[in-house]
Amino acid sequence: HPDNPLVWRSVVNRVWQHHFGRGFVETANDLGRNGSPPSHPELLDWLARDFRDHGGSLKRLHRQIVLSATYRQSSADDPAASRVDAGNTWLWRQQRRKLEAEVLRDAVLQATGKLDLTMGGPGWRDFVVERPEHSPHYRYDLADPADPRTSRRSVYRFVVRSQTQPWMTSMDCADPSMRVDKRNESLSPLQALAMLNNGFIVTQAQHLAARVQSEHPHTLPAQVARAHALALGRPPDAAALAPLVRFAEAEGLPALGRLLLNLNEFVFVD
Repeated sequence: HPDNPLVWRSVVNRVWQHHFGRGFVETANDLGRNGSPPSHPELLDWLARDFRDHGGSLKRLHRQIVLSATYRQSSADDPAASRVDAGNTWLWRQQRRKLEAEVLRDAVLQATGKLDLTMGGPGWRDFVVERPEHSPHYRYDLADPADPRTSRRSVYRFVVRSQTQPWMTSMDCADPSMRVDKRNESLSPLQALAMLNNGFIVTQAQHLAARVQSEHPHTLPAQVARAHALALGRPPDAAALAPLVRFAEAEGLPALGRLLLNLNEFVFVD
């Protein structure tokens, strides 16, 4: 109902959380008295009212947020502000956030040139189903990471609610058997190992190497620079290029691809 503020506040809070990693109200599933108080109540109400009065247009709401000066801030530190608000509750800088598991997977495929943008249709599976006498077993370890059918966007991934996907889980993918209002954001050695040694990453690093070799077939420095640009969205400076070329000469371009895909600059929104 237009006069019920809970609906409009709840939606706006979720969208804000999506863009900043934290909503006005941190307890996104509880905007009542038992939840956390809003950090910016006037802004929450203004956005909720504006969202309601413009037909509940999510597209318009997203545009308002991402074009705001608050969203477009740098994530660089300000020692004076940090002493006052170490948790960045008042948003004096942009939040540093790790890519969600699905976004990270799609970003890898985008960098290697293998992302299939086909819209609609049936989902894809990154597991093999074994059917013993009783309940089926879902074997993620038996799936072929080079299968082109698994190169579609993660939004089309077939989710097994009773058994999580190991690589996605290590990257803080939500447990599909539970309702999760906000995902964990952890840092662990397991994540670095998964980004280096998982079959999906190893296969995609080979695709990245093949892509830059086909685009720049004659010079290794050009191949390294192109791989850097594809992974990080910017060319390397001279100080960064030289050691990367030496690494590629010693270890090969696929190993360089694994290194680039495991950099903090690739994994984090900074």
